[in-house]
Amino acid sequence: MTDEELWATVVGQAEAVGFLRSAAASPVHAYLFVGPPGAGRATAARAFAGSILARGTEGDDADRHRRLAGAGRHPDLVWVSPPGRALLVAAAEGITVESSRSPIEADRKVMVIDRFDTAEPECAASLLKTIEEPPASAVFVLLAEEVPDEHVTIASRCVRVDLPPVPDVVVAEALLVEGVPADRTTGLAEAAAGRVQIAQSCA
Repeated sequence: MTDEELWATVVGQAEAVGFLRSAAASPVHAYLFVGPPGAGRATAARAFAGSILARGTEGDDADRHRRLAGAGRHPDLVWVSPPGRALLVAAAEGITVESSRSPIEADRKVMVIDRFDTAEPECAASLLKTIEEPPASAVFVLLAEEVPDEHVTIASRCVRVDLPPVPDVVVAEALLVEGVPADRTTGLAEAAAGRVQIAQSCA
């Protein structure tokens, strides 16, 4: 998978994609992707990880890093999701330990924490030092719908990337490219209300 193909999976977020493609060349310690469900946070995180993990490689090796990350199967892409309604403080130690482990195949490890806005205040507090001063080989990507007041401190330690709802016309165009009949794309896009993944799943 080429870099162009990898980033083409992120629909309707040109500003975020432009910023992240540049940032992947020399990533900082932590990023915070903020946007509604279905706007592309997870897809952007996988694409960003793929670009980071492919750094320093070329040809088939680079393609492999990007392909595995894009599919969420790269050994150096660690994806943490709350098992229930919230990210509990019990998860913080495991995240810290995992981030300290050496990468397996790439020269970096990307730690994605999904639904970080659900983190208990104690969990966020426990992760603050790890996220603001992670091991040199680790890059954190936090995904959130919003930034609750109790997470403002940890958010201030991250580079924020906003992924707003995608315009209906862009969603419709993406569906058309995927082969959805033209007479259905507009209705699906409007029903999805800017959530590309919802529209795709309903197509």
